[in-house]
Parts: sequence; C-alpha cells; structure tokens
Amino acid sequence: MQIRRAVPADSPAVAPLLGQLGYPTTAADLDARFARVAGSPYDAAWVAVEDPSGAVAGFAAGHVRSPFELDAPVAELTALVVDETRRGTGAGRALVATVEDWALAHGCVRITVSSAFRREGAHAFYERLGYEQRAKKFDKSLPAS
Repeated sequence: MQIRRAVPADSPAVAPLLGQLGYPTTAADLDARFARVAGSPYDAAWVAVEDPSGAVAGFAAGHVRSPFELDAPVAELTALVVDETRRGTGAGRALVATVEDWALAHGCVRITVSSAFRREGAHAFYERLGYEQRAKKFDKSLPAS
C-alpha cells in the first residue's frame, strides 16, 4: 500500500468511497472541489493505492486553519474512508499518519476529526490511534446562496 497526494484524475475512484462514507457525490463534483483548493497550502488530499494494481483503496483530506484562540495553527481531518472491502489492511492508519505528518510540517499543534455518533467502529479506530473525545460539536446548515 502506498500513500500519495490525490489528483483530479482520482475523482472517479474517490467518488464511490465518499458515497460509502455517507457523502454521495460524482466525479465531476470532485473535480470542482479539487479546483476549489488547487494551489492552497492549507488544503490537501491523499489516496491509499494498492500495489501493484494501482487501485485506490482509501482517501483522506486535511485542512489547516489558524484560530484566534490559539497561537498556532490546527489541522482537521475532514474525510477518511477506506473501501469497505479493504478495511483492516492498514490503509486507514497510513492515511491518518500522512495527514498528521502534513499537519506537523505546517506547524499545527492539534489535529481534530469529527465522526458521526453511529460510527462506533470509527470511534474505536481513532481512539487506538491516540485521539480523545474532548468536545461536543454542533453543526448548522446554511441556506444556499
């Protein structure tokens, strides 16, 4: 398994993975998202690629922000998914390690991840990697403009 930066050409392979995560999308929508963050040093995505086939087995995205309440930036792991037929292969662990390394290279002092209440397996996975539940998160959808 190799981890590399995701590119727009990965969109057809990544779209079904995001669907497995509960965020159905299309390759065209992903292309637009790649374009939205192109050139940003604060937004990045990676894929886990199987050897020797080159098939995309997993996907992760990370973002860096600079909150006013802290003196250093923080990172957020906003998407992590491994194909349901390839879970348990180490792809998720490798993707998380890659995002953490990227966050450290950006001077981040913390990394956060959100996970739906129903994803108990994901919660156990993150806890095994040293993540702790420290807060309760609230979301509100805003009207489209």
